[in-house]
Amino acid sequence: MMDTNNKLNLIDKLVLLALDDEKGNFVSDSIPFGYCLAAAAFFELTIEERIQILDEKVKVSNTQTLNDGALDYCLEIMAASKKERKAKRWIERIGNKASVIRKKTLNKLISLEILEEKEDKILWVFTNRKYPSTNDLPEHTLRKRLHDIVLDDAKPEMDEIMIISLVDACGLNKEVYGKETAKEKKKKIKSIIEEYEFADSTGKLIKELHETIMAVLITVITTSTVTATVSS
Repeated sequence: MMDTNNKLNLIDKLVLLALDDEKGNFVSDSIPFGYCLAAAAFFELTIEERIQILDEKVKVSNTQTLNDGALDYCLEIMAASKKERKAKRWIERIGNKASVIRKKTLNKLISLEILEEKEDKILWVFTNRKYPSTNDLPEHTLRKRLHDIVLDDAKPEMDEIMIISLVDACGLNKEVYGKETAKEKKKKIKSIIEEYEFADSTGKLIKELHETIMAVLITVITTSTVTATVSS
């Protein structure tokens, strides 16, 4: 069985955590989840030095592809823009393309033989696609690592702070840690995110990016939730 752990980015990991391994359907498929996918893409593109934040505006600094369907799709959207935008606006726009990002990510996970695609018929007419796991090692390794950090005080890496933040932001804590643990460790999860020491220059960049993304997510998710409530 191939080692795929080092091929997975934050988008891939978030999708794996949001899928029910046996049923193959999404546990989290809400508006916040879409924006969290966008935030994960934003993070990866920054770390890969494709984009940067200067004077509160996002600038595309390198259009070279990453050979990753979801990330390249997001980069193309940003590179094609005729004007620079703030991070909030980009996460909103990319978040609205969540279905495309999700599909490209699912295709990648299928190609890596981590998931498979199955079709069910509803009332013999409507097609319902599911994506059960065929190799649960990558997700198992990820879940164990997150449990070690949250339950056993293991020291997190910088990218792990982001995945913990995104899991929290899109309401996946119960799915990842279990209902009781998520409730018991709610304050602990917040403190892990807020108190992590970002030491070197790369760490400081990630800290700044992390704070920007999470502030944007809070604004976007709150606005979207209120709008959906009023509309209904």
